[in-house]
Amino acid sequence: MMKKLLISFLTLLIAITNSYSQSFEISTSEGIMDDTTYMYQSNDSARLFTLTVMVKNISENAIFVKATRTNIDVIDGTTNNICFNDACYPSDVDTVPHSINLAPGETTVAESSLVTDYFSPVGTIGSSIIKYSFYDSLNMDNSKEFYIVYKSSPLSVGENLQDKINISNIYPNPATNKINIDYNFNTNVNTASLKIINLLGSVVKDVELDKSSNKLSMDISDLNAGVYFYSVAVNNNVFQTKKLVIR
Repeated sequence: MMKKLLISFLTLLIAITNSYSQSFEISTSEGIMDDTTYMYQSNDSARLFTLTVMVKNISENAIFVKATRTNIDVIDGTTNNICFNDACYPSDVDTVPHSINLAPGETTVAESSLVTDYFSPVGTIGSSIIKYSFYDSLNMDNSKEFYIVYKSSPLSVGENLQDKINISNIYPNPATNKINIDYNFNTNVNTASLKIINLLGSVVKDVELDKSSNKLSMDISDLNAGVYFYSVAVNNNVFQTKKLVIR
């Protein structure tokens, strides 16, 4: 009898855990979002980024969905806000006050989906990292999140840099103990640096790139496993921002 009760309890526990971990599916007009990080780039002609993200309840139970925004690392002078459930909120609101009730299999319609707005004034240069999350208001552990890197660079500056500077992606990625990046500056560069930023927005590594060299190797054995972002800045302008996974 005790063995049967134990098996029944374990079965129930596994069922509950699975239902919590499989409740959300998020998508855009381009399809299901199957990664955690997305990059959007703008030049002088397009300064407003808008993205609509739909939520589908893929569990067997009704869920009450809320949305939240976390500014990880945001450029001064830019603004961003979220709309959810037919309401738009000012830029100082991080968590929407009301939830949406989704029945099993139900998906938010366009008007009630999450809409992210990010505005970068003309002349603003750099990258902003923002996290967006969905969660069940009755169980906050039941959640789904993604990150967006918004990059703004004046077209003329971007073209000049692209023509005269070559910077590789960090490798290996995922990494364990060490990362490398190759670069070649075919123009007058005053300063160049590589920063690694954690998901709380804190800079955990900040290293100057040696202009007389063409490669940087960095020890990362002191960093915890997880997702980070790295930014390469040239002449105080962010050249690229991408995701780094440390195992």
